[in-house]
Amino acid sequence: CLSPACLSVTAHLSSSLDPYADQCQDFFQFACGARLREPATGGRQRGRNRQLQPGRPASSPEQRGNARQRMLRDILGESPTGSACVLWSVKKVLESPKGSGAADSAEEKAGRFYRSCMDTARITDLGAQPALELIEQLGGWPVSGVWKRSDFNATLRSLMRDYSTFPFFSVYIGRDPQDLSPNSTAKYIQIDQPDFQIPAEWNTKDRKPKAEVRYYYTRYISYLVSLLSLLGIQSSPTSMPTGLVTAFASELSRAATPLRDRQARGLLYQRTTIAQLQEAAPAVDWLSSLEATFHPIQLNKSDVIFVHDFPYLISMSRSVSNWYKLINTGAISFRGTVHSYMILSLLHTVLPALDSRFTELRLNLSNALEDTRERAPRWQECVSQTERVFESALGAMFIDQTFTAPTQEEAEDLISNIYSSLKAKLVDLQWKDAETKSIALEKIQSLPPRLAKYPGILDRRKLNEHYSQVSVSEDVYFMNYLQSLSISQQRKMRLLSGAVDTDIPVSGSPSLCPSGIVFPPGMFHQPLFHPDYPRAVNYGAMGTAVAKGILHLLLSHIEGALSPAASPLTLTECLMLQFRNSSREGDRSSFQVTSEEQWLLHMAFEVSFQAYAQWLLSAPGDFSLSGLSHTQLFFTSFAQMLCSSDSDLSIPDSSFLVNSVCANSDLCSQKLGCSPDSPLNPRKKC
Repeated sequence: CLSPACLSVTAHLSSSLDPYADQCQDFFQFACGARLREPATGGRQRGRNRQLQPGRPASSPEQRGNARQRMLRDILGESPTGSACVLWSVKKVLESPKGSGAADSAEEKAGRFYRSCMDTARITDLGAQPALELIEQLGGWPVSGVWKRSDFNATLRSLMRDYSTFPFFSVYIGRDPQDLSPNSTAKYIQIDQPDFQIPAEWNTKDRKPKAEVRYYYTRYISYLVSLLSLLGIQSSPTSMPTGLVTAFASELSRAATPLRDRQARGLLYQRTTIAQLQEAAPAVDWLSSLEATFHPIQLNKSDVIFVHDFPYLISMSRSVSNWYKLINTGAISFRGTVHSYMILSLLHTVLPALDSRFTELRLNLSNALEDTRERAPRWQECVSQTERVFESALGAMFIDQTFTAPTQEEAEDLISNIYSSLKAKLVDLQWKDAETKSIALEKIQSLPPRLAKYPGILDRRKLNEHYSQVSVSEDVYFMNYLQSLSISQQRKMRLLSGAVDTDIPVSGSPSLCPSGIVFPPGMFHQPLFHPDYPRAVNYGAMGTAVAKGILHLLLSHIEGALSPAASPLTLTECLMLQFRNSSREGDRSSFQVTSEEQWLLHMAFEVSFQAYAQWLLSAPGDFSLSGLSHTQLFFTSFAQMLCSSDSDLSIPDSSFLVNSVCANSDLCSQKLGCSPDSPLNPRKKC
């Protein structure tokens, strides 16, 4: 296969393979070893560091050949791997010449939004000024010495309505978990804990040693002082404003109930009314605040809502009232502390739209608090933010330019074949009894998967009308960002109103709807999928992903109907025993993969391989690449999906999953020719 797509995926596969690894000892090392050893290839460096085995030749770029490395770089270029590829595709769409498009077209507006985000020089020139002007519009704040005292609920309504900022609680739309009707479209307001400025984990019963907690608080206070300094406000760790805001933030987070306690005490999805919530937590004017959030929908005090931590909301209301009652102290009042806390919450919301000094400050705080997630490249942040505002426009542009008819046809065939294989596999599982099996299979049969279709999405006139009220400046990204917050609130309003969601997602995960499971087109992208790839590549990576997506959405209908012998927990116990008895290195106790995740991946792998085997019966002439057999190519594509640079799994977890899946598949041991009792062909399989 010498098509451009085949050459690209060959380079991608070859840049990761470790030709010196014994695939029957460690298939993950064979499929991903080169990527994990060489940072330049984009591999992940978190997790354990794998050492070369004694006697194994080093696999340096020089020994592989400089010409081969240049060839790989020429083909791969600078594009990322894994799910970030769809963002890269959208980036190319946004940066492509648009010709003579009208200035008010949806495409041009999306392009201006993206370019304003990428114009870091202009953002740096503006500095803190946009944030300072925003604070001034809200009446200032006490820490600057300029504050027009405002009503608590008036400020709260403004933050919720105009800036999607919720300092004291979060608000979203969801279903009633007791409403199991597949045709029900009823949605309800959900009230939950906010994103606390001081993490609730610092104040739980299981909190860390006092010295460590003191360190965290010191870093948080240092962050506040630095943030105020960037805004031109002189402060210090011992100043009263900083201390009072920290005390109030800590008081709120201490009142939060940990998730496991809420689950044990039945505090999740507590059904109540707005009037009952008002009586329990009177500091907030709940009706006016929620009406502001979901304007222009008219709400009533008798409307049903769901609360996910009633004790916290009661305590939060009491804290706000108490701080307002306290007497003035020095240059700042206790009452002013609540307002300052709200303004700080707004600043946290808009920090991504400010210059790098602000974003780096927040990132440094996160790193100091053991949040080691790396910051995404600027282009990726800008594409993601543009997609949040212009989802339908980008969806249409993406499908128009990249989701060709052959891609759509191949994706539909793959989904259909995976679903057929899945149904056959489920029939052979061990169920509790015939009745539960029949009910579960009937439910699964009623929810067939399909590729999302968007009739008329390329109608530019309709798209332009959809975004006619959106105004975009290419010079001031901050104003564009504020508009995006307002648009996110409008989406919540549409959800609550029951309006049909007309947005066209570019990427994302499959979703469950009354008529079945829907896969977004953006899932089917390189290097995981292409109509010109060998089908072994498509089924090994995307086929497994599709099967896992279907199983995940149907797990609630499957898990409870299985016999204990076929449950995820039983599989996990067997895998742990098998791992301890194997010669593979590593401490299984440090792995973080859940029982459900292991079961889903094992099942998805089997389903996808069976679907590929069935496809081969009808089309035995599949291509191969890099000298790999069809089976090796399938397994390699599967493994590299788990070791891609943006996988959510750590390297030890990915290694364990790949090797345990392969070791317990008869298909794997038979096709790879591993000798009995080798790590990937144990005599006793799970």
